Amino acid sequence: MADAYSARHVGADTWTRACAGGRAMIRFSSQPAWWPAARQQQLVQGSAPDVDANEPSALVIAMAMLGVLVCMIPLGVFAFLGLGERALLGTTGLVLSLLVLAAGGALLRKTEQAFLSCTALVLWALGCALLLINLGSDQFESRDGALVLCALAAALQVLGAWLARPRWIQAIMGVFWAVAVYGLCMLLQSYVPWLLVLRLDCLVLALLWWCWLKAEPARLARPQHWYSQTRWAVFADAAMVGVLLSIGAGFYESAWLDIAGHRVWSQGWEDGFNWVFVATRWLSAATALAGVALLLRSWRSRGLPQPVLAMALLAGVLLAVCAWFSPSLGDVVLIAAAALFGARWRIALLCAVLGLVTLGKFYYALHWPLAIKGLGLAALGAVLLVGLLLLRKRSATAVAAVQETKPSKAPLGWVLLGALLVFGLVNWDVRGKEQVIAHGQRILVPLVPVDPRSLMQGDYMDLRFELPAQVENGLAEVLGPSATVRAMVDAQGRARVTALADERQPAKAGEISLPLKRLKGRWVLVTDAYFFPEGQGEHFAAGRYGNFRVLPDGRALLVGLADAQGQAIQPLPGGSIWESRPAQQRLREDAPPVDAVPEPTLDPVDPESAPQAERPASAATQEQPLKAEEAARRATEEAQKAAAALEKQ
Repeated sequence: MADAYSARHVGADTWTRACAGGRAMIRFSSQPAWWPAARQQQLVQGSAPDVDANEPSALVIAMAMLGVLVCMIPLGVFAFLGLGERALLGTTGLVLSLLVLAAGGALLRKTEQAFLSCTALVLWALGCALLLINLGSDQFESRDGALVLCALAAALQVLGAWLARPRWIQAIMGVFWAVAVYGLCMLLQSYVPWLLVLRLDCLVLALLWWCWLKAEPARLARPQHWYSQTRWAVFADAAMVGVLLSIGAGFYESAWLDIAGHRVWSQGWEDGFNWVFVATRWLSAATALAGVALLLRSWRSRGLPQPVLAMALLAGVLLAVCAWFSPSLGDVVLIAAAALFGARWRIALLCAVLGLVTLGKFYYALHWPLAIKGLGLAALGAVLLVGLLLLRKRSATAVAAVQETKPSKAPLGWVLLGALLVFGLVNWDVRGKEQVIAHGQRILVPLVPVDPRSLMQGDYMDLRFELPAQVENGLAEVLGPSATVRAMVDAQGRARVTALADERQPAKAGEISLPLKRLKGRWVLVTDAYFFPEGQGEHFAAGRYGNFRVLPDGRALLVGLADAQGQAIQPLPGGSIWESRPAQQRLREDAPPVDAVPEPTLDPVDPESAPQAERPASAATQEQPLKAEEAARRATEEAQKAAAALEKQ
């Protein structure tokens, strides 16, 4: 059998691996439809599993499962009402769960008919649930008891896969086995908290699957052995699907708490283990690189073109960089590489989807500044764009060489035209807003700050505007998305909304028109949020007014916030984009230390008998802190005057 995989048959091992269950999870067929044709063309050698005529389609299984649930749910309700809760718990519950497991196992072993198979699966699941509930009623609160329950759940899934004859039931058992083993490994690692951070269980399971796929040709050469049965190939593939689903569900995000709801370690333990979090990132990047390297080694031995290998290497390096920022991505890349190695195309597609979801979660990582996240995503997009352009250029050149024609430049022209159109519209909008800022009247509108933080968009203040009750009642009857109100402006520029605007009546002296729009179910002036530099939420929390610019034609724009005295709140000096401390904390910690003036040490003598020359020195010493406070006060006043002058300009 080993001689069958020669260099003359580049795709032989790929096709052979695919036969072992890659299509079984979706199409529920134990033999691929293309196997006979591939065998006639000598692309594959050896025997594939016989076609199982009794393997139903997914639609038939879904309809059968629906029928079973319709029949068994009322039966279970009547049994519960008749027997009572006590019959399901304790010793009676254990006996009942074993009986249900025995009935489900017998049906799994003997039948392949869709309805009976669904009945057997429901009975097996019900028996497992009753057994785990009865055993875990006293043990589930402890970590040791949870370990035993996870191990028992995994063993039951293996037993069910061994008993079951339909491939689709074996796949379901494999998924739940992976979830149980995943939880078991998390509990084991929780005894040493820094191991839980490293997420070694995902790495070990992925490596075991890789070894399983690599040894697949040898197993197919010995079909008489029990481990060569197709059921275990389906089970192993489904287990990897379960691992991917567990990673996507974010079980590790909730693993910081144990089963009982208490922390596995004491508060502040991570202060001494910061190196673990850094090591996790490097381990994730190394895992991604290792998976890509193994895949490229296999593809090179199969004679794939060098450009394809180069682009795969570039993609692997980019994924490794992304895995450093999102540690769970490294395990996904390793599983994807194994799936491509073993021709499990649907698992590879699932890895791609999960990888995109993992990259999307990086945007919600609050410990990374928004500027770094945006810069990283922009750099990644630029590299991908360059790679795409290189691929398109290479493919266009190859097509032109075959067809003896020059590649068309029409797509590039459309791209440039679209870019010009987008930039033109954006600049036109910016020009209009700059006119409002330059020529608009400055007014202050009272605000009601609500939420100082946005998880997606960085730091911002959610704004709500004070409106009289009669105005709110009138706006409730407005059906359109916009409206206009009248506001009186006092000498300090503070605006107070008085009534809805009536186009038939001109504005009175001192009145202005303000545009309102319906946003997120409420009426707002221009916008419902003001964004400020990240980390300066405490500084802008003093905002009590919205600083607007309004033109006579009704156009308005929010340009900043003002405090209770109407003074504009200016952003604090910016720091490095790599700075994670809030701005006010950074300014306090980075401020130069003020030399403390030591208090004079005097002997316990009568002050009247002290030398006259010492008295002026002591008075001068006491005046030094006062002079420092006076200098600080003057510096603050000068900064406010400069800000006011800048605001007037």
